[in-house]
Amino acid sequence: MLYWGFVDSMNGAAAPFLAREFGLDDVGITRTFGWMSIGAVGTYALARWADRTGRRRVLLWTVLLLGPLSLASALAPGLGGFVAAQIGLWGLKGLLAVLLPVMVTEVLPTAERARGQGWVGFAGSLGAGLAFILIASLEDVPGSWRWGWVVASLVVLAVPFLRRAVRESHHYERVATRGDTAETRVRDLLGPEFRTRTVVVVAIGTLFPFVIAGTQSWFIYYPVEHLGLAPLVATASVLVGGTMSLGGFPLGGFLSERFGRRPTFAVAGLLYAVANYAYYHVGTDFPVHPALGLILSLAVLTLLSAIAAVPFRATATEIFPTALRATVSGATAMGMGVGTVAAYFAASGLSAWLGGLPAAASALGLGLPLAALLFLFFLPESRGLDLELQDDARRGGRRSG
Repeated sequence: MLYWGFVDSMNGAAAPFLAREFGLDDVGITRTFGWMSIGAVGTYALARWADRTGRRRVLLWTVLLLGPLSLASALAPGLGGFVAAQIGLWGLKGLLAVLLPVMVTEVLPTAERARGQGWVGFAGSLGAGLAFILIASLEDVPGSWRWGWVVASLVVLAVPFLRRAVRESHHYERVATRGDTAETRVRDLLGPEFRTRTVVVVAIGTLFPFVIAGTQSWFIYYPVEHLGLAPLVATASVLVGGTMSLGGFPLGGFLSERFGRRPTFAVAGLLYAVANYAYYHVGTDFPVHPALGLILSLAVLTLLSAIAAVPFRATATEIFPTALRATVSGATAMGMGVGTVAAYFAASGLSAWLGGLPAAASALGLGLPLAALLFLFFLPESRGLDLELQDDARRGGRRSG
């Protein structure tokens, strides 16, 4: 997850440098991000593979293939080549975001699952911070942002270690041994038992990244291009604000175990739109220095998104049986891909219509309160749910049927 956070944030950190090298304005950079994110839609098929053959094998292949795609991104001579490499990379990094929370859910005891997802998010945020630090330090280096992708390509060196250290999920081994994985079909997700929760989880999984991509991809671009801050100052603001929010993931885990997944997500989601509006309305006349306003609003904004991510990841991996868990996570990832693509093209269209990126990002932030309402009213509470009893109950019901 540390590595996932690193590669997932690389383009956001490098957005001003990408825009300058390829001659892109607000509309152009948002449209470019939209084309790159199309690759995330392919995550679904790969996630289904993880339910059929196991989590470990798919994880190893994902890490192995991320290396050459990262190197291709670093060496791309033009915008077209860079986007092509990124399409494949987005699909694989999306698969990491599917597999790792699923594996954490299947490894940890019932009372620790939400806290585990909190630490998963914490690691991802640390990786994102490393990406921002690295890209900022490369501003005056020939090649600048491209060296970030060179660093990302070194992940292939971790494959031998992962082969030794990572074991298959015991929940997966249990259901695979008795034949559940061979008997399940994708259409089971749309049967009477799971239809509502599948549709709602995928809908929230589409809205969440729609909002995050549409509002958080421009944390560097906005202060540099619209407030005139130096890239180093903008990056420092993001790092300080982001560091203040790191506690959001453990806090999200605690709140999810203490009060439940549904209320935790609902409250955080409703407040997110307010904090997002505040960030994109920090102006050059902000008291003391605009960087202070950016730090404060970004800290609250990312704290809330971190808190909300934990109960969603926990719920989405808990309310489905083991034999379908990666598949529905893959369907959610496909929704995430669609949401991300839609966010960038929506940001491009809204920027042209509303007169710039700040107004567009503020409007896109309204999607998370909608996701919060869906979560609150349509998904069951999964705090304390025993995964093995759920698998056994479904197996017994299927045999009776």
